[in-house]
Amino acid sequence: MIKEFNLALQPPILVAAAEGYASAALDASRGDWPGVVEHRDIAFGPGAWQQFDLFTPEGATDADVLIFFHGGGWANGYKEWCGFMAPALAARGIALAAPTYRLVPEHRFPVFLQDALQAVAAIVARVEDYGGNPKRVFVAGHSAGGHIAAMSALRTDLWAEHGLSEGALQGCLPISGILDLHHPAPPPGSLEERVYLDVLQSPEDDRDASPVNWLHQLTMPFAATWGAQDTERVQRSNTAVQQALSGGAQPCRCTTFPEDHFGTHLMLRDPNHPWYDTFDDMRKGQL
Repeated sequence: MIKEFNLALQPPILVAAAEGYASAALDASRGDWPGVVEHRDIAFGPGAWQQFDLFTPEGATDADVLIFFHGGGWANGYKEWCGFMAPALAARGIALAAPTYRLVPEHRFPVFLQDALQAVAAIVARVEDYGGNPKRVFVAGHSAGGHIAAMSALRTDLWAEHGLSEGALQGCLPISGILDLHHPAPPPGSLEERVYLDVLQSPEDDRDASPVNWLHQLTMPFAATWGAQDTERVQRSNTAVQQALSGGAQPCRCTTFPEDHFGTHLMLRDPNHPWYDTFDDMRKGQL
């Protein structure tokens, strides 16, 4: 059945350039794809944010699982932006899980990280019932979702209190992730300033909220992707991560594609896009 979306229930989009992306992502995610079984709005708690969509290959048994967090500047967006990746992943025998999380400014860091870790734990606990392998779970996301994916993978010190055991995740693939929230002098009215005004509890949280400062806790393969026309802060922070992880103990692949910030996600509508090959290499231990 094709999914219908009630946009009136969603927060407004704060960046005009994101409106076209949101429309395209929703249109591509309505479902009814051959070879894909859709399990939407799976609840794992009473909160509206305690839900995930799950898309599995038809007849799945023991499938690898990719958990993908939506973007939206931590302030808007929803899991229904992610479903369009399901056909390409299902064709490769992979299940896609898309969770939701609470948004700023009503809920500030670290609330959305806590929500994400709770969602990961719930998916790991339940995915076997749908033909997924709970020991073969990877995490990814776009933009703010890339930040959340990276933090979920790196903050292994928080795993136990959220019900995650050692080795719960097998790899991390942030796409156009905002991997460094620190800015010495954010210009008035900029997105960088909004991080300090709306995302963080206090300005001093900018370093603790930045994945680039937790790379010493990396325990899994890491593949960062961003666009040649991406925002300056995304390019800068991903380049810093690339330099920090070069020659490190964990396999790392950093890749730039020609797209802009929103195109780096929409490019994955192409089931033959090389990003999926990178994920395959990670799954096979060939990163």
